[in-house]
Amino acid sequence: MTIEDLTMVSASTGNGAHDADHKLSGGAIGLSGVLMQAITHIGPAIGLATSIAFITSLAGVTAPLAYGIAFVLMLSVGGSLTQLAKKFPSAGGYYTYVSRTIHPRAGLEVSWIYFLYDPLGGCINMAFFGWIFQEVLVTKYGINVSWSIPFLFVAAIVTFFLYSGVRISARALVVLGALEILIVVALAISGLISPGAGGVPMDAFNPAKSLSISGLYLAVIFCILTFSGFESVAPLAEESKDPKRTLPRAIMASLIIMGVFFILTAWGVVAGFGASRVSALASSPQNPLLVVGERVWGVGWIVILIAIFNSAIAVGIACSSASTRVFYGMARSGSLPRLLTKIDPQHHTPINAVILQTFITIAFGLGIGFWIGPSWEFSFTGVAMTICLILIYGAGNVGVTRYYWREHRSSFRWFVQGVCPIGSTLGLIWVGYKSIIPLPSGPTEWAPYTAAFWVVAGIALIWYLHHTGREDWLANAGQAAYEVPSTESK
Repeated sequence: MTIEDLTMVSASTGNGAHDADHKLSGGAIGLSGVLMQAITHIGPAIGLATSIAFITSLAGVTAPLAYGIAFVLMLSVGGSLTQLAKKFPSAGGYYTYVSRTIHPRAGLEVSWIYFLYDPLGGCINMAFFGWIFQEVLVTKYGINVSWSIPFLFVAAIVTFFLYSGVRISARALVVLGALEILIVVALAISGLISPGAGGVPMDAFNPAKSLSISGLYLAVIFCILTFSGFESVAPLAEESKDPKRTLPRAIMASLIIMGVFFILTAWGVVAGFGASRVSALASSPQNPLLVVGERVWGVGWIVILIAIFNSAIAVGIACSSASTRVFYGMARSGSLPRLLTKIDPQHHTPINAVILQTFITIAFGLGIGFWIGPSWEFSFTGVAMTICLILIYGAGNVGVTRYYWREHRSSFRWFVQGVCPIGSTLGLIWVGYKSIIPLPSGPTEWAPYTAAFWVVAGIALIWYLHHTGREDWLANAGQAAYEVPSTESK
């Protein structure tokens, strides 16, 4: 069976993967829930908390510019993704998209690469929060509590919401996401109104003021990781109301909201900390958000810590929700063990996928954290993830152009389905190359090698499946799931 032979799975297929025992909770969440899935996966508060010091150490006062460049690149990638999301609603996400538009083997390779990203995204943020919490207790109160304690506490909360079902998780994300955005934006505005030494940096968007061009490139690639998460709405297609309309809207809206958010808040934090003290910001023993919060709000700094805690929970839920649906979607097609298609009859969640994700979270989060430290865990894994993301986004972009040019030539739009996908792919490749040539220092220098090893391991796996004849999954890899009709919001 060729790619062109693959068709949408309809309600009348009789496929066992779509019987009552294997169906997700169709039409459970609307636009607000899907939008907050994307926003909280990006992680407004913890995204800024985990990135601002590192970005500033690379780009100096032009940190807001680095976020701005990444925003433009991601907006183009998001536009390409909407072209796939409206055509192929599926829990498989990029696995389905690339399988359908390029080839199932390419889809499996992309999914293999994806496994170095979304399943680990939540746990490295939880570990980073644990580290922040430990540093706060040590610095302010002289109490040393291992970062692993708050890590496990957040992991338990995340697992509870994963098991409870997508409707409850979506409601939690709406509340948590709105709260953290309001708090951090208020902090940024306070920093701009009451700046530290050096005043408001008006040259924050002048690349000539960056510490170095190579540093600015690496800052941009790390900002790409900060923006990642908008694509996480794709695996929720089968649980969304009218996914062909809802998903594209959520993707673009989340990118625009977060683009404005990160540029504004990075500018505000740099100003609030002190534009003439960016080197101190980059090496601050306490997280810069907490330092600025204490300077402009006094004891109100605790609200910032709450926002970061809130964000760690939200990003854990969002990352894990997306990865468990991809596990489920791949298992349904046969490329992962079928036991991952088991659905909890009460909550309609892929229960075995939830158990697998919880194991990954704890094993990787604690294992790597104890090995190289939770702060280095985030930066090392983050750079490796971003390199993988460039490959994933690039494959999706190629798929957009290829699919519409070959199968919908009469409606092919040169700018949306040609210029944007190709241009953003070239931009991502260029930024990725410049960020690792020369290699970064510290444990992060091993990130490119880790990403390369993972990519090659995926190719080896596909070669093994091909030469042992274990490719029954090829026929199903590009199939989009039956789209659940829209229902009224409750």
